[in-house]
Amino acid sequence: LGNNSGIIISSSDDSSSPENTLNASGIDTDIQGASRFLAHATLAYGIEEIERLTEIGYEAWIDEQLSIPSNGYTLQTIDNIYEIYENCIDSLGTDGCNQVFFLDMRYFRYAWWNNAMRADDLLRQKVALALSEVLVISDQSDLDSYPHGIAYYYDILSAHAFGNYRNLLQDVTMNPSMGFYLSHINNPRTNAALNIHPDENYAREIMQLFTIGLYELNNDGTRKLDPVTGLWIPTYDNDDIKGLAKIFTGLSGGKWADPNNQRPPEFGRDWRRYSLVDPMIMHEIWHEPGSKTIVGGYTIEADSGMEEINLALDHIFNHDNVGPFLSYRLIQNLVKSNPSPAYVDRVASVFNDNGSGVRGDLSAVVKAILLDEEAMECWWFGEMNAGKLRSPIHRYTQLLSALKADSESDVFWNSGFIFQEFTGQHPMSSPTVFNFYSPDYVPDEDFAYYDLVSPEMEIVNSTTSANYVNYMLIGLMRDYINSRYNFRIPNYLNEPQLIPYVNQDLYDASLTDELWLELGFYPEELVDYLDILIANGNLTDITRSTISDSVMNSDFLTESEKAQYALFMIMINPDYLIAK
Repeated sequence: LGNNSGIIISSSDDSSSPENTLNASGIDTDIQGASRFLAHATLAYGIEEIERLTEIGYEAWIDEQLSIPSNGYTLQTIDNIYEIYENCIDSLGTDGCNQVFFLDMRYFRYAWWNNAMRADDLLRQKVALALSEVLVISDQSDLDSYPHGIAYYYDILSAHAFGNYRNLLQDVTMNPSMGFYLSHINNPRTNAALNIHPDENYAREIMQLFTIGLYELNNDGTRKLDPVTGLWIPTYDNDDIKGLAKIFTGLSGGKWADPNNQRPPEFGRDWRRYSLVDPMIMHEIWHEPGSKTIVGGYTIEADSGMEEINLALDHIFNHDNVGPFLSYRLIQNLVKSNPSPAYVDRVASVFNDNGSGVRGDLSAVVKAILLDEEAMECWWFGEMNAGKLRSPIHRYTQLLSALKADSESDVFWNSGFIFQEFTGQHPMSSPTVFNFYSPDYVPDEDFAYYDLVSPEMEIVNSTTSANYVNYMLIGLMRDYINSRYNFRIPNYLNEPQLIPYVNQDLYDASLTDELWLELGFYPEELVDYLDILIANGNLTDITRSTISDSVMNSDFLTESEKAQYALFMIMINPDYLIAK
């Protein structure tokens, strides 16, 4: 059946054969395990990547991915700005273009989607997105007109995805977009006469959200208890925030914006005074003098502002909480919502020491998460804490990859605005610094009774649920397959003036190739294929038979439409939506 050679369809009940271990549905479990692993480790993959993984093995695949450099976002974003601006000038002339041309986040999003659909650094992209939901900045802010600034920040996350977390904290702290977002850029020293005091925003969030959290943790992520009161032990207090805020004073923009130094042209805009693609620099005259006491009673007094920042970051990075705090969040994002304390402990121990005496090695942490028994083995599938709700963006990226969405253009022109409007999620666009959802979100009393969380369910409501089903229905039965209109640059933002000179290549994302047409004649084999490609082999026997029977009895559908219909039924099914 075309290129699905790695999938074994069999009615045999001889499941004991070591050469060909089959589950009840006749699917080779090696293929199924590879599909599950790639759902943990990537944003999107195709059947070819599943088959290749079964050939080279999991650890070899990870090592291969660790060696692939980031494809980059900043220069792609700036190139997108220039290309569309030049097309605009060709159409309307300089004066006419300057009247209608503006920067928004689409130019970064084009770069993000281009990498997600075409780049080879699959694991790096998954980890970078996970980090973006921990170390949050967002275009839902004053940064909404600065796509190059968002891109430069995302490049930091991507570059450090397999690096050391201490170095990542350094670059995040010095990043001007983070400085704007959490307001420590141009953070002044104390001037009591004018009632001016250092801004405390970044000082609070780097502790609460980026490193140590609110309460003291054991290495397995459980909270320590005060031996006297029996209560949770706070990690820091308001005085610690004030002390740390003083350390983050004196930082301001780096190089001045310069069109000759890979800076976007002004396009008639009132640009920020400082470059958003260079680290902030320390201005000692604005840095708070004197000693500062921060979390843990640690007192800092150094010869320069940057030395104080380095000492403070070193101290926070070495806090016992950082390993379990970050490990828990990365496990949640990559594998499951409710990791066992033992799982967190194993990963946090690797954060604390990668085996060579190095703390904070993210490449070792990521490998530990993906290869842990709780991620790889299936014995826990029936446990209450198994699995996680697939976030909307992960459903979307995998769908487009499965359909092999592409175009003849050099750039994957997709902004994701319509999908975000329907589902409430898109990378780098969370409503607050707390991300789209809290890692500790408890949906209802049943979850509370079993002491479980489900972060992604925080953006699930009657509107987003119905919108997602409608988006899949309209997309799979119309736009994605037949009309193929959904993949061009969307024109829903009342921008008809841009359409004549924006590249409008349509994306070829089709189920009508030879494989799909052939599978349409064989509903059971079709569901087998989609189960591996989309649902990681998680469809139950009832679901499989329901979908295949429905496809078989849909005489009014063509063979290609049957494939579309089966995919739609899977995309809205709980067996798919809850990843295990």
